[in-house]
Amino acid sequence: MNPEAVVRAFAPEGVLARRFPGYRARPGQAALAQAIAEALATRTRLLAEAGTGSGKTLAYLVPVLAFDGRVCISTHTKALQDQLWDRDLPAVMKALGRRRDVALLKGRTNYLCPYRLERKLRAGGPPEVLAALARLEAWGRRSADGDLATAPLDVEAAGLVAWATATADQCLGGQCPALARCPLMRARKRAHEAEIVVVNHSLLLADLALKADEAGALLPAFDAYVLDEAHAFADAAAEHFGFRLTERRLRIWGTDWDEEMRATSADPEALAEMQRAMQQVLITWRKGELAEMARAWAVVRGLAAAHAAAGVGLARLAARADAIAQMLAALAEPPEGTAVWCEGEGEARIWHLAIVEPGPLLAEHLWSQDAAFVLTSATLRTGGDFGYARARLGLAKAREHCTPSPFDYARQALLFVPRGMPADERRDEEALLATILRLLATSQGRAFVLFTAWNTLRRLAPRIRERSAWPVFVQGEGMGKEAMLEEFRRRGDAVLLGVRSFWEGVDVPGRALSLVVLDKIPFPPPNDPLIAARAAHLRRQGQDPFPALFVPEAARILRQGAGRLIRSEHDRGVIAVLDSRLVERPYGRRLLRELPPAPLVHDMAEVERFFSAEE
Repeated sequence: MNPEAVVRAFAPEGVLARRFPGYRARPGQAALAQAIAEALATRTRLLAEAGTGSGKTLAYLVPVLAFDGRVCISTHTKALQDQLWDRDLPAVMKALGRRRDVALLKGRTNYLCPYRLERKLRAGGPPEVLAALARLEAWGRRSADGDLATAPLDVEAAGLVAWATATADQCLGGQCPALARCPLMRARKRAHEAEIVVVNHSLLLADLALKADEAGALLPAFDAYVLDEAHAFADAAAEHFGFRLTERRLRIWGTDWDEEMRATSADPEALAEMQRAMQQVLITWRKGELAEMARAWAVVRGLAAAHAAAGVGLARLAARADAIAQMLAALAEPPEGTAVWCEGEGEARIWHLAIVEPGPLLAEHLWSQDAAFVLTSATLRTGGDFGYARARLGLAKAREHCTPSPFDYARQALLFVPRGMPADERRDEEALLATILRLLATSQGRAFVLFTAWNTLRRLAPRIRERSAWPVFVQGEGMGKEAMLEEFRRRGDAVLLGVRSFWEGVDVPGRALSLVVLDKIPFPPPNDPLIAARAAHLRRQGQDPFPALFVPEAARILRQGAGRLIRSEHDRGVIAVLDSRLVERPYGRRLLRELPPAPLVHDMAEVERFFSAEE
């Protein structure tokens, strides 16, 4: 199917209109599909912004299914990955009458590890744990794919992850005695055979990191890549080309070595010696002194190397000990272009190393491939162009396409920005709380209230709940994100209080969400170590970090947050940004232009009139 045939599929009388009930032809969607089909056909790069409601998923699935080469589709969120696999791909293949060999590949901890499970059953433990693991083992022998999402019990809730799955460190790979029965290896084999593979950014970047280190590969070569939710790709790359080191990682290593030694030789003297060495490691870890940690770990590393020849499991553990030693060395003397920081204290301490600017690595290891690349999102542009995204992603050359949202924001929405409400050090939280409560009373619940900081959420949540006439769900209070969203949709009049993870990737169409409140402009915190490192990098290049970094980042997040409101042509509601800087400062007016083109009002009475028109 050539690009012209792809466009015909989107016509009012085309195949999609004939086979999709309720399908409505949209010129913007057809133009986006044509741009994507041309990029695939010519093996070029395309940056494609597709406004909310433009139908970007269908716009890329039709060209992908028509394309004769092998395609990798990557998403940022697991929710979209599952949606593509469970619903969208089967429906579009059926509509087009074109079957393709499609595979889904998830991260390794989504799959049962028979080797670790059986080893734990042999080693023994609490009866209730062993009973649950026995159920998992029986299920694993029957399961076609070993995907723990279909297991007879929630592995994470039951605390069985450590014994039912294997991390990248723990996996024995081709030397594993249970290789022939490994669900992960079967899933990877399917991915290597399939024409279209659905993954997420985390897995794709893990594969790139392995290839960059010449340490193997998780994925085959592809003729084309479609990166959906591409606004998050650069940040994910910065993390995946770096690492995190935690006490839990060290403890897992010690537990694995202990269990492997007991299964291999059960040398009591060696076991006792390693236990003493590991105890010293944990003591130095909690002090937070990198040099002391490195010296303590060198003892562990030497003991592991001394027993590496006793078995494949111990050899793998010795290699893992070497990798941790290299991490400690990198934390002590960070390579150029990286940022290092520590958060938390004691056993909760986490050391981070991240890449400051991932663009050059992406250019070297991804964009350099002989393949087509389509990067799409609702929020790829800032200030009306793709310049910021290009620089962050390292995409020097790429075609550009923008499909605006088809929604009638002038009719469907209102943008409320109260004057005289500062959101800097002069912020009056009593005024903020009073404004939020009045907005909720006006909308009769049915709202997301999204904060930029956990501290603000924690301070205000109890007071909002106490004075709210509607059910209030608070992020971080026990209920998982998906369960909270499902209950929010079901209730139809609830209030959800959340932070960053609810600013994007959340879809609640209909009356249940009629108000989105953003507490202030979401500037990234200047004391965030990675942001600080990026700012310092810009200063060295002679640039002012505020317009070059802080404003574009705020614009991207602000657009994502505002985009939660109008999700269909029938939706109606108010976006409230409780930060007067948006209309009083020059940079605020620049950010204001990033928001949907809804009528701007400053008076609460206008909001009340808007909602009263529903009745």
